[in-house]
Amino acid sequence: MPKHLSQFDLVILTVNSDKDNYPLVIEKLADQNMPTLLLGDGIAANIVRAAMHFHVQDIIPFKNIEQELFNTLTICANEILKEKKVAPIISIINGKSGSGASFITGCLGEISADLCQDEIALIDADLHYGSLADILNLEANYFLTDALNEIDKLDNVAIKSMMTKRKNLSLLASKAYAQLDNEQNKSFEHLERLAWKIKLNHDLVLADLSRGLDLLTLPLVSISSQFLIVVQQNIVSLREAKALIQQLTQVMGINKSAIKIIVNRYSKKVTNITLNDIKKALAIESVFYVSNNYQLASSCTDLGYPLAKLTENKIIHKEICTIIKQTFPLKLPVEKPSLFSKLFGGNNVR
Repeated sequence: MPKHLSQFDLVILTVNSDKDNYPLVIEKLADQNMPTLLLGDGIAANIVRAAMHFHVQDIIPFKNIEQELFNTLTICANEILKEKKVAPIISIINGKSGSGASFITGCLGEISADLCQDEIALIDADLHYGSLADILNLEANYFLTDALNEIDKLDNVAIKSMMTKRKNLSLLASKAYAQLDNEQNKSFEHLERLAWKIKLNHDLVLADLSRGLDLLTLPLVSISSQFLIVVQQNIVSLREAKALIQQLTQVMGINKSAIKIIVNRYSKKVTNITLNDIKKALAIESVFYVSNNYQLASSCTDLGYPLAKLTENKIIHKEICTIIKQTFPLKLPVEKPSLFSKLFGGNNVR
């Protein structure tokens, strides 16, 4: 039996004979509040008594293992998840390449961390450029591919320590052009396992999928609870975003209610495509916007200045806050609405 059981959530104990001191092992597991399953045929009466006394989850004979083990494991998994903190994953995807999903992801993560004490994790799944570390002015020494290669070594402590961290904001960065290493790509079969480890150790996970849907990063899509699709005010962007939404809903079975739109670099001066036009064209109920301020965005991206620390950021900061408050399941401080906000509302179209 391992000396340290903290990284495990369930023990499956196989009884091969009655010679070993199984009752003592069962007692030790019970002392550590470790859920345990007992597998074996013809298990000795003293072992069965110990299992019942210490409330072992189930005793399954080998002859019925195929039928019963899956059902028992499902029940145990659901019980374990009820007691654990499991962060949702929200994926931020460009409707069209270059629409600003990485910038939006960085802003959402940084401002969320400023607004609350919750642990926010960012996964940079842009395997082409991997720009989140630069956007957030963080120096990463450990990357997504490193974590995938060491997936079996990553316990709860390692998961938190491996990520690049600033206060309650953690980043798992990506190396530029990571997708070009065919040998390395085999490790992406572990991406869903890695995502679950991150989910179980944070309060919210944001995934930057700025390059759109990709075979290597599709596991993140399958376990995401919400999708923020970043578009711009032009026909080409909306056409590609519509195709993305069709792929998500019609092919991948994503519920449309899980999808929200962020119109990046929005300008009221563009009168031929309004927010209502975008809402109707994409058939999505929730549409937010982030105002056009290319110079500010460039300062954040090129210089690595946090949005919250820049001057002239009040408008965009407020718009990002509105998205966070209406989308993210975080414990945010309650603010009394100003007269201005009562009169003119927020930056979303419903």
